[in-house]
Amino acid sequence: MEIRKGCEKDLPQIISLLKASLGESMIPKSLNLWKWKHINNPFGASPFLVAEENGEVIGLRAFLRWEFLLHDQVIKACRAVDTSVHPDFQGRGIFNKLTLALIDQIKEEGIDLIFNTPNAESMPGYLKMDWMKWGKLPLKLDFHLTSGKNKHPLQPDSWNKIEQLVSKLEKEDLSKSHQTNIRKGYLKWRYLDCPLFPYYFISDESSYLLFYRIKEGKMGRELRIVDLFTLNTFEGKQKTELKKALKSAQRLSGARFTSFSGLVYPNQSALVLGSLPILKAGPMVTLREVAESIDPMEIDWTWSLGDLEVF
Repeated sequence: MEIRKGCEKDLPQIISLLKASLGESMIPKSLNLWKWKHINNPFGASPFLVAEENGEVIGLRAFLRWEFLLHDQVIKACRAVDTSVHPDFQGRGIFNKLTLALIDQIKEEGIDLIFNTPNAESMPGYLKMDWMKWGKLPLKLDFHLTSGKNKHPLQPDSWNKIEQLVSKLEKEDLSKSHQTNIRKGYLKWRYLDCPLFPYYFISDESSYLLFYRIKEGKMGRELRIVDLFTLNTFEGKQKTELKKALKSAQRLSGARFTSFSGLVYPNQSALVLGSLPILKAGPMVTLREVAESIDPMEIDWTWSLGDLEVF
């Protein structure tokens, strides 16, 4: 077996491997999704390794590039995302070998840390490779006593309406309120171009921008807020408008409840969702040091769900 850097010619075999080992589940495995995630990412193309035997790709490990801001310092990060081992070769330690080899590679490239939100099955393996549990994200829920029929539009509103506001956000100093580096093209890539599901926005096109999506689950239809940005011009009038616009979206969606997970909600006053207490019930975040100069557990994170939502 050979472990090597992956390349474009491996993509057909990689897509087949992902389908064979993981199935389609809720996230279809496709070349379109791979290109969006690993090639078109504004933070850069993803580093990935493959395990090959007799000319066949039998294992994959990919990290998604990301950037955070910390007091005007750009933190180079990777998110541990796609991993796959062919069913016929599982149980041979290929996942660990690929992961550790890719960590060595990104360390040479100047990456500072790795983050992800593993599930219960994969968590033990990550902990054995020096990942650390940061903890679960806060989760705010707001249940709606009455919900209408689902008359929500199937397609999001025109992106043209918020292009000028997005440009302002890309130039604004958001390092104290939102830790992802909102570089040019990030918001469009993250929310308009995402092939997984539609994201919607609520905005006055000048002072605030809220992104959300509609999700069906065991508790019923959910209106999930994933990001909220406000500029200095956001005041009392705009706060009232935002609340009213969100109420309208809730009615149109027929959502049983609204959720707002992440570290943004407890540290903002733009939007208050009901009187229920904030729960420690969001995704579990894990971190791993790559550069010895940065301890990721000591950073004062301000993650939004948009930073950490599984995709």
